[in-house]
Amino acid sequence: MPIKNLLFDLGGVIIDLHIQNTREAFEELGMKETGNWFVAHDQNSWLNKYETGQIDTDAFIAGINKDSGLGISEKDFKQAWNAMLGKVRRSRLEMLENLREKYRVFALSNINPMHAHACHEILERDHDIYSFHEIFDRVFFSHEINARKPDKASFDAVLKATGIHPEETLFFDDHFPNVEAAARFGFLAQHVDLEISVLVEQLKL
Repeated sequence: MPIKNLLFDLGGVIIDLHIQNTREAFEELGMKETGNWFVAHDQNSWLNKYETGQIDTDAFIAGINKDSGLGISEKDFKQAWNAMLGKVRRSRLEMLENLREKYRVFALSNINPMHAHACHEILERDHDIYSFHEIFDRVFFSHEINARKPDKASFDAVLKATGIHPEETLFFDDHFPNVEAAARFGFLAQHVDLEISVLVEQLKL
């Protein structure tokens, strides 16, 4: 069956991620344990709730501060939290623009409100684009759909909202557990282990 739709992860695929920058920034603030942040399974419970829209930013910061015994200010917390966000390369935007001429192109991201807002600021600053919604046919944020990858509910939310079929949809993600999950749920799934614009060219999409 021919590919009709493309579904992209954002962090580490469309926008550069440097997770270690955030870990180091929090270590400097006195945080001793961040190893269970930004992982597929057994993630920090506060972050899991934040990424799935169960709590807001204030509650998330308060929860992390409570568990750590720290009193990190909102300003310092946000600065450290967003330290992991890098650039969106122009070549990736051009790639998406070209792909949308042939396919329906969507994004599915495990993301939280602080990072979503910061990403949109980066797009505006660097490319005069105000949100990811301008460069995809539709964007699905985990904190808005109340589900995160690799849980089936996150993929089901995309299918229900768009009417696409998994067997006609190629999914891209740099995190292998998400790729494995997508394949189990019937998607065509591609692990992103090199620059996405190069990979798309190699796949001749």
